[in-house]
Amino acid sequence: MHTPVVEEPELQQVEMLASSLCAVPFDERFLEASWTWLNDEEIRQLTMTPTFTKPQQLAWFAKLGERKDYLIWGIELDGKPIGAFGIKNLDSRSGEYWGYLGDKNCWGQGIGKWMVSEAIRRARDLGIQRLWLRVSQENIRAIKLYMSCGFRVREGQGAVTLMEREV
Repeated sequence: MHTPVVEEPELQQVEMLASSLCAVPFDERFLEASWTWLNDEEIRQLTMTPTFTKPQQLAWFAKLGERKDYLIWGIELDGKPIGAFGIKNLDSRSGEYWGYLGDKNCWGQGIGKWMVSEAIRRARDLGIQRLWLRVSQENIRAIKLYMSCGFRVREGQGAVTLMEREV
């Protein structure tokens, strides 16, 4: 497997941020922040998030504890919610990665790489052998990120690219 080369300044930036980043349980703070983040038109389009109502969001959150096929974590930077990531459509061998940084001030700082690496580590700890994801073909930054983290294009389906990697 090809290991991506990370430029030294980028690596140092990610390492500095990693000491301030934390994956924590997705709680009401993240639920409320996600309402704002996912109703931002740019974020909604980049994440291919359908429109939803507050009651729909609350119903989804209420059922999270019952689900065995869906894991979710909030991301904090110095204790402040900035995004979320998870693995859904879990089975005994694979799962679908997803994630977003809702705080646009955090974009371009290497946090996406940290999120993907954290998801890969957690998938490995769970015994998952393969992670896959769906990404908008228009989300070039995300596609480049995923490729740098070892994901390879599996196929395109219209406006969506499917990517995967062994864990």
